[in-house]
Amino acid sequence: MLTREAPVPGFWNRLATTLLVVLVLAACGETDAPPPSDTEEPEDVSAAFLANLASLCGQAFEGEVLDAPDTDDAFNPGDHMIMHIRECAPDEVRVPVWMGEDASRTFVFTRHPQGLDVRHDHRHPDGRPEPNTLYGAATAEPPVAEEPPSATRQEFKRVNEEGVRTGWIAEIIPGEKFLYGTQRNGEWRHHFEFDLTQPVDPPGDPWGYPPLGTVPELAEAQEQFWDNLAQHCGQAFAGELVRIPEGSQTFTGDEEELIVHFRECSDTRLELPFHVDEDRSRTWVFIRTTAGIDLRHDHRIENGAPDPESTWYGAHTWSDGTPERQEFLREELRDGVETGWRVEIVPGERYTYGTIRDGEWNFRADFDLTTPVDTPPAPWGH
Repeated sequence: MLTREAPVPGFWNRLATTLLVVLVLAACGETDAPPPSDTEEPEDVSAAFLANLASLCGQAFEGEVLDAPDTDDAFNPGDHMIMHIRECAPDEVRVPVWMGEDASRTFVFTRHPQGLDVRHDHRHPDGRPEPNTLYGAATAEPPVAEEPPSATRQEFKRVNEEGVRTGWIAEIIPGEKFLYGTQRNGEWRHHFEFDLTQPVDPPGDPWGYPPLGTVPELAEAQEQFWDNLAQHCGQAFAGELVRIPEGSQTFTGDEEELIVHFRECSDTRLELPFHVDEDRSRTWVFIRTTAGIDLRHDHRIENGAPDPESTWYGAHTWSDGTPERQEFLREELRDGVETGWRVEIVPGERYTYGTIRDGEWNFRADFDLTTPVDTPPAPWGH
């Protein structure tokens, strides 16, 4: 049988004293603060917005096009859509959107130190990125945005050179609906609505992505190239500029310290920050796809937000390449000339990154892999 111990001597006196203190403090206004409300906005609205999306992870929902410009061949009012909250991490949620058999589009919401960023990952059926891909914008505040960002609504807008406010809006009402679209000076252009009350079967894998939990297979030469990069993970190396384009606005030749840091490596993604003196804005990102390897340039400003002028540009492999060299070529010509990037690696000896025009080096930086150096600080925003 369980018994309750009697209060120790003096217990009731101490209890009475405590209650008296509480009453006095209340009379003096010390306990006037209202109880927390379930409707109060969380301190980190970006994390809360991502959490609202991630709470639906793995589920798919039907939607339709409410509005679209007459000039848009891809969308028409009334078109059927399916969104799939497919991949969720603490700082990123990926949402493929299907239009019939078209699996080319994925909305990518990424958290950064200043808020959220939305990008549009567009792919060809073979998995390669379309020329116009990974465009987007960061969270905006008024007056650029109509409303401040919140846990249920985010505006990703910017002001273009003509002074027009353009961008995207994403709004989630948990358990009810998800709204997404584009605006121009506050007026809807594209407007999509998805019904969150009734999940449907996920439609499949978006173009360029293997089934969840699997790693895309690469050609043998690309697999060896990937391994050649990954074996240096965790190390940093000094480099030098070998070639600078005439009239370059980015590099002068007076740079004192160039460092590449093989910072983050996984089976599907390699991230190599490129530090130039105190400039920590650049990270080279290699990504496996079902068609090969994609090279992207993650550019940040000093506060950690994506560079609004230029970020996530890049290109994809179009051939198997070799274990020591891969070329990432733009699908479209620039002024009638084939352009892109070339990366070379001789493990334990040299890493080379640069741009090419008609197969010739346009910009080139070489790094000495024989002697690791101290790892630099984290790149901006990471």
